[in-house]
Amino acid sequence: MDTLLPLLSAALIPSIPNDELRYAALAIAALSFAGHLLHRTSPKSQIDALDNVVQNAEGILDTATEECSTDPRFLHMTGLKLMEIKYAVSSLRTRTIDGEHISWKEYYKYRRGLARSVKQCRGEAQDLQSSILIALESARRYKYKEDINTRKATLNRMFVNGMRMRFIMSRDEVEQV
Repeated sequence: MDTLLPLLSAALIPSIPNDELRYAALAIAALSFAGHLLHRTSPKSQIDALDNVVQNAEGILDTATEECSTDPRFLHMTGLKLMEIKYAVSSLRTRTIDGEHISWKEYYKYRRGLARSVKQCRGEAQDLQSSILIALESARRYKYKEDINTRKATLNRMFVNGMRMRFIMSRDEVEQV
C-alpha cells in the first residue's frame, strides 16, 4: 500500500488544473516515491525483514519440535543453525549501529557490504526454513501413513469379524428352521 500511494498521486496529477500545482504535486510524488525506496532499502528495514524471516523459521521449528520428536538429531542441528543465524542477525544489527558514524565517502561501500551480508543471511534463513518445512511435512506424511494403515487394519478386522458373525447367524437361523 505504501508503494501505491506515490503512484496514485502521480496518476492524479494530470487532473490538477493549475500548472504550478501540477508541478508541485509531481515533485511531491517523485520525492515520496524516492523516500519510500530509500526507506525500503535502508539497512534497518532490510534487517527487520530478515528478522521476520528468522522469527517465522523459529515458529516453524517450534511446531516441528512438537511433531518431529522422532528425529532429535535433526532438531538439535536445526536449532544450532537457527542460533547461528540469530547471532549473525545480531552482528548485522551491530554493524548497522556502527554504520551511523561512518563518513559519507565510506558509506556507499559500507552499505553495499552490509546489504550483501543481509542478503546472504536471509538466504540461509530461508533455506533453513525450507528444510524445517520439508522435515515437518515428512513427519506428518509418516503419521498419516501410520493412521491410514491402522484404520485399514481396523476395518479389515471389523469386516472379517462381521462376516463371520453373519455367517454363524445365518447357519443358526437355518438350523432353527
